[in-house]
Amino acid sequence: TTIHATGTRESHHRAERATVTARVFLVSQDRARSIEGATLLHNRIAARAQQLRDAGDATWHAADPISTWARKSYQEGSKSKVVVEHVTQSRVRIKLANLELVGPLVAELAEAGAETDVSWSLTEAFRRQCERAARKAAVGAAREVAEDYADALGERVVRVVSISDAPDTPSFGGPQARFAAASAGGSAEVTVAEITVSASVQGVFE
Repeated sequence: TTIHATGTRESHHRAERATVTARVFLVSQDRARSIEGATLLHNRIAARAQQLRDAGDATWHAADPISTWARKSYQEGSKSKVVVEHVTQSRVRIKLANLELVGPLVAELAEAGAETDVSWSLTEAFRRQCERAARKAAVGAAREVAEDYADALGERVVRVVSISDAPDTPSFGGPQARFAAASAGGSAEVTVAEITVSASVQGVFE
């Protein structure tokens, strides 16, 4: 008798890293002012990121190139007078190892004028370890299901014909939080996210 069975296992782990993304977005009818203001804020955030790395609180950061363009719209109440605005934007990402700094850094960046969001992750080494463990456990779970079916038929599993990943696995991810402004009373409390790692396999047994 050929038995098809699926096994799934997942585990939950406290995040080990937080990537804070700061987006700079400045609009002005004066092109030079738009570029200058955005550049100042961009460089300020990039310098802060380097400070965090030097202190060991961050493991990585990246500052994207600044871009600028013009957008046209009609003046309010007019269908003919065109207003040209110059938009300058950039992005700086900072990966924090010291998760106690997530709230204060988000507040600091928001107060400086940047829009921020936070994504959580595990370290690469620990993530791979969790994925391997999940895959092994999923195979065991699939075999257990197959043995239950075999027992119901008065038979037993004697060999594994094949094992393959079930669609859309393994799963690895965590929540993302977006911040547009700091709390008036200081940095908001931030709860470190849990990361779910899961694997699902499809097995054929005889």
